Amino acid sequence: MTLESIIDMTGEMKHLHELVMLHVEKSGGVTCPASYFTLVSPILDMLEEEIRFRYHDGMTKEQIKYIVRDWINKEIAGMQCVI
Repeated sequence: MTLESIIDMTGEMKHLHELVMLHVEKSGGVTCPASYFTLVSPILDMLEEEIRFRYHDGMTKEQIKYIVRDWINKEIAGMQCVI
């Protein structure tokens, strides 16, 4: 399963977008697609690591959604403390 399919399955795309936009805002914006991907790739990599660390066989869709939502919420909270 890919990260994209997990995000689609859990319905957390809008929530993830909120986190990405906080990062874009903090960085002063992006000037081109390459700078956007340079900013977003580490976020997606960290989310993927979190899922790999916390996932175990037999998890339900709701349990996976909780992992994704929990991680995004923590990251957003951390960003808002910094802003």
